[in-house]
Amino acid sequence: MAINIKFSLVLLIVVGTSMAMFSIPQAKANGEVKETKISAYFHDYFSVQYTPNATDVVVVGFPGMNWNYTKFGTLLVLDDLVTEGPEPTSATVGRLQGMYVPTSFDGAYVSMYFSLVFNNKAYNGSTLQIQGTVDQFASVMEFSVTSGTGKFRFTNGYFTMETISFYQPTFYSLLRFNVTVKHY
Repeated sequence: MAINIKFSLVLLIVVGTSMAMFSIPQAKANGEVKETKISAYFHDYFSVQYTPNATDVVVVGFPGMNWNYTKFGTLLVLDDLVTEGPEPTSATVGRLQGMYVPTSFDGAYVSMYFSLVFNNKAYNGSTLQIQGTVDQFASVMEFSVTSGTGKFRFTNGYFTMETISFYQPTFYSLLRFNVTVKHY
């Protein structure tokens, strides 16, 4: 009986150690984790239906309901320009692409799933995957950075965004984001 318990304990330790070795990302040769902070702006042009200038569009919602960014269950997609400065003519960083849906009955909370797709010189071809459920009318919204590609493999961190300005006649919003990630 004692031999079976010892063998089981040894087997558990060997299997557990093997699983830990294969599930923990290995550091680069220098063994250091890098921290990267990025601040930039994105330009959002909302439209209920697709127009040539729209970068944030309603895809579908519940039949018989008014579809927009405050109506529970409305699915929206976005493909916003990301720039270094607040002007749309500022140097391009990449695109913010993804989808979101109001998930609270009052339309205040939205679940967002998007990628920050870089095309600038520093991070070209890399992405950050961002997700979370937030109060879309809060002064600052915070999301999780769940993964990345390219220079941001094995990343995690957080992403905050805040509305800088909103122009009602054209539904143009200028938003600033700050992202902090740790990666190898």
